[in-house]
Formats: sequence, C-alpha cells, structure tokens
Amino acid sequence: MTISQSKIALLNLMELCAAVFRGPDEQGWRELATLGVPELLGRVQDFPAIQAGPLEGLGDALAPHVETGDFSPLEAEYIRLFIAGPGGVPAPLYESCHRDGAGRIMGRSALAMRDRLAKAGLEISLPSNEPPDHLALELEYLFHLCAEGWTANPALAGEAARFAGEVMTPWVGRFRDALAGADPDPVYLAAADTMLALLSAVAEG
Repeated sequence: MTISQSKIALLNLMELCAAVFRGPDEQGWRELATLGVPELLGRVQDFPAIQAGPLEGLGDALAPHVETGDFSPLEAEYIRLFIAGPGGVPAPLYESCHRDGAGRIMGRSALAMRDRLAKAGLEISLPSNEPPDHLALELEYLFHLCAEGWTANPALAGEAARFAGEVMTPWVGRFRDALAGADPDPVYLAAADTMLALLSAVAEG
C-alpha cells in the first residue's frame, strides 16, 4: 500500500506532539522551533483535512524564543505544568488523572494502555517508572497503529481511528482545559491544540 503525503504529515504531527510532551531539552526545542515546525507547516497547509491553524499558532508561540535564542524557559515551564508545580501539578500527562478520578495515577486507563502496548509488542520508551498511559506513549502507540494501518494492515487503520476518537480525544480535551487554566506558556497550549486537531483528522479517517 502506498501512503499519501497527507498521512505522512499526520505521522509527523504525532512525532512533533510526542516530542513536545516528552519534554525536549533546550537543543531539542531549538530544532523543533527552527526546523520541525516550519517544515511541517509548509506541508500541512496543502491538506484541507488537516487543520493548519493550531500548528501556525505553535509557530507563532515559539517565535519569541527563536528571536532570543533562549528556550530554557520552556524547560522550566514543563516542570511547573507537568511535573511539580508549586500548588500541585496543574495538567498531569496521564490519561488516568483525567478519566479515572482527580490525581489518580495507574488507574484503569493505565492498565488498559499497558495491555494495548503488550499486545502490539511495543516497549515503553520513557523512564521505567512512568505509567503506560503517559501522553507521549499514547501518541507513539497511535503512530504505530497509523503507520501499520496505512501501509500494511488496514484493520489497524480502523483501530487507530477508534483509539484517536474514543480513547484519546475525550481525555486530551480535559487535559487541554486543565492546561489552559494554569496560565501556561502559549507554546504548550498551541501544542495541545495541534494534538487535538491531528486526533480529529485521524478519527475521521
């Protein structure tokens, strides 16, 4: 099966969002801001089925950091928003925290995700103590389903659409709302909007 350029762009968007929510270092941010986002935006704009607005917003939010050459504030902001904020973690990166009850890690969602990863033969690519329903891991799993489904196994394409629409979109929407309420750096909110746009495109097939 031949994969379309629009689907390749969606796969690249998944990689971009997974990188953002995995927590790049300063060099990683520099590469995303000066190479990854501009290059991908140039391609996404050719495909009406993919909303380009959120990715444009991410480029705009990164522009001040590009101008100063200082991406270190984004690393500090990552810690505040997702790891250890002064009054708690405003927007946990785990599905369980947004679906299974406030602040609950390793809930049913994590167990379900662990089973999905095991069934697919995928290994966790984050530190070993990270629950399997980490946002970046779910994006990597979606990438796997889409890459296989769009090139070799059409049944997995349907599974990808269901996972994007029925599993990820509801809790990522709640995550985005929690993030918005924490006065985040615009980069992270734009990245969350970009992620919701790509989930919508995958869910719609």
